[in-house]
Amino acid sequence: MRRHYLVTYDISNDLRLRRVHAIVRDFGQAVQYSVFLARLNEAQRAELRRQLSQVIHHEEDQVLLFDLGLVHGVHEIELPRHEAIGRAIDSDTRRVVVI
Repeated sequence: MRRHYLVTYDISNDLRLRRVHAIVRDFGQAVQYSVFLARLNEAQRAELRRQLSQVIHHEEDQVLLFDLGLVHGVHEIELPRHEAIGRAIDSDTRRVVVI
């Protein structure tokens, strides 16, 4: 069973940041620079966690995975209601195809 996840990260080192970005990009679609939506089964989620755990500095860096619920055969989801402070989400980003 696949679930939608919102993946965000805050990485304190440029080299680790690029590595984390590349890993997360392989599992999901970018919403912002450090925010991704992903559709993962349990094995994929575990693999994402394993790869990230090998790259990040656990004392300095942070990666958050927010479980947004089950995937019901939908390949495209609409971002939930939200508030933007500063630049608004581009209208093309309101609907996101999750891989």
